[in-house]
Amino acid sequence: MKRKIILAVAASVVALLPVVAQAAAKLIVKDAQGVNDKFVVTDGGRVGVGVTTPEAGLHIKAAAYPDNAIRVEGNETSQGGGFLAYNKRTSGLPLANDRLGFFLFGSFNGTTPLHTAGVETRAEAAWTASSTPTYFSFTTTPTNQTVRYERIRITGAGNVGIGTTTPTQKLEVAGGVRLNTGATKPTCDSSVRGTVWFAQGGVGVADTLEVCAKDGSENYAWRKIY
Repeated sequence: MKRKIILAVAASVVALLPVVAQAAAKLIVKDAQGVNDKFVVTDGGRVGVGVTTPEAGLHIKAAAYPDNAIRVEGNETSQGGGFLAYNKRTSGLPLANDRLGFFLFGSFNGTTPLHTAGVETRAEAAWTASSTPTYFSFTTTPTNQTVRYERIRITGAGNVGIGTTTPTQKLEVAGGVRLNTGATKPTCDSSVRGTVWFAQGGVGVADTLEVCAKDGSENYAWRKIY
């Protein structure tokens, strides 16, 4: 009799739990009413939060922030939270241009995902135990196209290329650079030294192009280039 009572109580407790196992070996956590699935683990190991059929290792779906965001906190004094992404080749270290990690942004065309912008990092050359060069790449999609193109690259040497994937200087631009200053020109001093300033003239007034530079007498001034 005592065993029957224990079994009956256990069955009642299980019935009240919002966690159930359904077909295809899924683990499901429902809402407080026991109606809507809030958390799903499929038999393939995918985890869905707010979605019943996750399409990635971790799939989060919600109508608004903060339910549609991921939050990471770090309790260390100075380290903070973080995100780690690895390329783990079973045959060894990454080769040149192997992708190490990425973020993609976009939307859906019906059920087809559209990844129209992204940030990724790749191996700049084949890695060894003593050399692990990398580069960062930023991609966007132009009007009337559906393919992402690399726009900015930061090389392992710290060079930044805009419109070029092989910058040889700290900043290299494949194309024109426009100066269209709308703010007030600062006082030329040691903290502004080296700044180039362009100002548009009004009707009948010439534009000006100046650089903040120091002369041999240690005097700082805006020097006219044009």
